[in-house]
Amino acid sequence: MYGRPEQPDWGEALRRTVERLREEQRRSAPAEPPGPPPVVPDAALDPDPARPPDLDLRHLLDAVPQAAVLAEPVLDAAGTVRDLAAVVVNEAALRHPHHPGQPHRQADGGGGLSLREAYPGLWSAAFADTVGEVLRTGYAARSVPVRRSLRTPDGGTRTRREHVTAHRLGRRLLLVWPDDRTEEITRAAQRIARVGWAEWDLEESRLDVSPGLAVLLGLPPDTAALAPGRALRRVTETARPALYRDLGRLLATGEDIDVLTELYGVGRPRRVRLVAEAVREDGGPVEGLRVVLQDVTELWESRRRLREQEEETERQARRADTEHHVVQRLQEALQPRSAALVGIGVRTAVAYRPAEAGVGGDWFKVRQLPDGQVLLAVGDARGHGLDAVALMSTLRHALAGLAFTGALVESLGGWLNRIACDEGDEATATAVISRYYPDRRLLRWICAGHPPPVLLRDGRAAPMAADTGPPLGVLPDVAYRAVETYVRPGDTVLLYSDGLVERRDQDIDTRLDALCAAVRRNATEDCAHGPDLQELVDAVVRDMSGPLSEDDATLLAFRFEPEPEPEPEPGS
Repeated sequence: MYGRPEQPDWGEALRRTVERLREEQRRSAPAEPPGPPPVVPDAALDPDPARPPDLDLRHLLDAVPQAAVLAEPVLDAAGTVRDLAAVVVNEAALRHPHHPGQPHRQADGGGGLSLREAYPGLWSAAFADTVGEVLRTGYAARSVPVRRSLRTPDGGTRTRREHVTAHRLGRRLLLVWPDDRTEEITRAAQRIARVGWAEWDLEESRLDVSPGLAVLLGLPPDTAALAPGRALRRVTETARPALYRDLGRLLATGEDIDVLTELYGVGRPRRVRLVAEAVREDGGPVEGLRVVLQDVTELWESRRRLREQEEETERQARRADTEHHVVQRLQEALQPRSAALVGIGVRTAVAYRPAEAGVGGDWFKVRQLPDGQVLLAVGDARGHGLDAVALMSTLRHALAGLAFTGALVESLGGWLNRIACDEGDEATATAVISRYYPDRRLLRWICAGHPPPVLLRDGRAAPMAADTGPPLGVLPDVAYRAVETYVRPGDTVLLYSDGLVERRDQDIDTRLDALCAAVRRNATEDCAHGPDLQELVDAVVRDMSGPLSEDDATLLAFRFEPEPEPEPEPGS
């Protein structure tokens, strides 16, 4: 039987590495010097026994890096502390930017300046009670909250919250202002940047942690130290092997590491960047580690979401390209891009301009009917893509079949409207549907929400007066009314889709005027070079196309030619 391969115990391997390093430290540690430690003579401690004791205290307090004041309590008749008289003020307090900077009158009954006057806002009933308790019991009071009124550069004042520690020295009181402003800023920086640090002492097997790291590990912020194993157990099971390998390499070689790991903290596991370096002296053995950790969960999540969004965008682009190709091939198969000469005395030409945004729903139909009449139509199905092409195909093929019934264009429009309504709420389209009766030179046509045709006659072009009904597929019961136009030999009628004339930045009437101008201009040039209808429609579409075409455009033109001259009879 084959068993499951045993997984290596990375924690045990790391522990053995630490034990080996400790043994190396013990072997390389220098031996203790023999004999008792040297004795410092009394003269070195006090070379001048006659020096005033307060002078010695001043030198002693000057060695303290924090602002410190040695004060003598000033009591009232009842023995209650009502003020403190400063006896010694150290250099740190004198250099403090908020030190009073000028002498103050002495407190009544005291030998120094009054702290109540030198530091406004310091004295309060709570502070007086704390001072009395320290003097009575001898127990120090730490982090006593006080307020100080400070002068601002513009001559005003502001209140600053501070903490002070009070110790009893004989009958006097020592006040020390810890540098908690820096600590406060440090805590805020750790919280804002979501960062923390630690130092791992291999000899004492202790991990000193910052408040930011304690919070990151889900521990109270005032946690100062903990066992390294407890911190390592906060690493998730999946991330432990890689992190233990990296820490083992750091302990063995002393090379810095910069890795991404995962910790159990508050709530869900957090993604953490861990940077660590070895602590050693003058190339000696590794004595410990300094570690900085930063919570990068939100950054990692945002990058992951960005990658997923980019991948989804790429997938959608590929799908869109594939769909566009399929739709284009389908449209080309369903919609011819040329119109040959049909019927008697009618010549046709068509031009198509695709949209930049994708394949649209433009369509046209030119067909000679069995009764000698000619079907001429242009339409535009709503939208782009497969839905538009499907609706275009349905309407175009339905019109081709219905036209063989010989029904009037009013009936053809009504039937197409019912078909579009049955396709759904989004299946709407516009169209101009016409029948030409050659024997009467009559063109009968309806307009279903579509731009009106343009008539070119004797070099002048203008929109034809239309009786416009609603688009196909909007209202189920619509009665379209036909317009009858008698044409002359040489007349040209142009049917087009709205993509040729619509622009977001221009009025539709302005665009219709531009279309008529383009037709007139190119018809004049066309006549100079011979009557070529295809060149006319190509030139008009080119003139009406902008740099970015939001919709596809179709232009169908048909010209009514003179009746052919009768052939002479034989022998005439």
